[in-house]
Amino acid sequence: MLVAFGLAALASGQVPDVRLQLNATGSFATGDGGPSSFRYYSLFGRPSVASLRFILEPGFTGYVSEKLQRIPHDGDPDQIDQAYVEDEGIWRVGKQLLPFGSQEVLHETAIGARADTSLFLEGLPVAAAICDGGPGRQRGVIGRIGTRSYGFSAAVGDHFGIDGNSLTEIRLPEDTPGVGRGWSNAYGGDVARRIGRFTLKGEVVLLRDSQLPSDGPLSVYDLSAVFTEAPFETITFGYTRETETNLRTVRIRGSLPVDPHVIVEPFVRFRNARLWDIGAEMRIRL
Repeated sequence: MLVAFGLAALASGQVPDVRLQLNATGSFATGDGGPSSFRYYSLFGRPSVASLRFILEPGFTGYVSEKLQRIPHDGDPDQIDQAYVEDEGIWRVGKQLLPFGSQEVLHETAIGARADTSLFLEGLPVAAAICDGGPGRQRGVIGRIGTRSYGFSAAVGDHFGIDGNSLTEIRLPEDTPGVGRGWSNAYGGDVARRIGRFTLKGEVVLLRDSQLPSDGPLSVYDLSAVFTEAPFETITFGYTRETETNLRTVRIRGSLPVDPHVIVEPFVRFRNARLWDIGAEMRIRL
């Protein structure tokens, strides 16, 4: 698929500047009485992808990424993770990551058109998109207003929250409700502040009007502190609460570079004060 996309770009007339990349994660985890398992995607909402980026003569950029492994029962069953053309910072058309919050709690991809601009008076950045992933998948209007330090987000439509890479603070990627489920409306706020070696983050995501009445509303509150402590690149302490069922999770995660292209990320997670899982991920970037 990546080769076909590149050949299509070449056929457009000008020879583009093409860059190939690999961003792969292997995850091994055990816990909660279940069997040990290995996955070619992250338990923290990050797919493993091989990607191709090319810059065309008019200044437009094309990007396509392909998953190394699809998540079982995922609301996004496509092998292609993203595939779009953009005038960077102005517009983007194609399958893409939707602009909502920090994209750590709600991480959704769908076919759509995005525009980036600023509010006239306050000068705050605005990212807004219209998306239509097809029957049973994300469809509607979604956007975020704010800077990297704070922002407010909203989505109105159907089937938000179904991707396996979403809500991984409270569920495994395989536990996504999948195609045809999810929520019609989503609202959120996120903040991030750096204090010395610490970066403090907070995010709230409210999912309302579920496609199935039995699913009900979902409210997720996430807090995390990230700091540097040798030999780790970062150490993250995170706490998440889902208020409807009073589910509480705690995570401790390290990021240890062992090579310019390899990072090992050990982790342990607790769910309602009991061990959820323990394991490690290896991330390779080429």
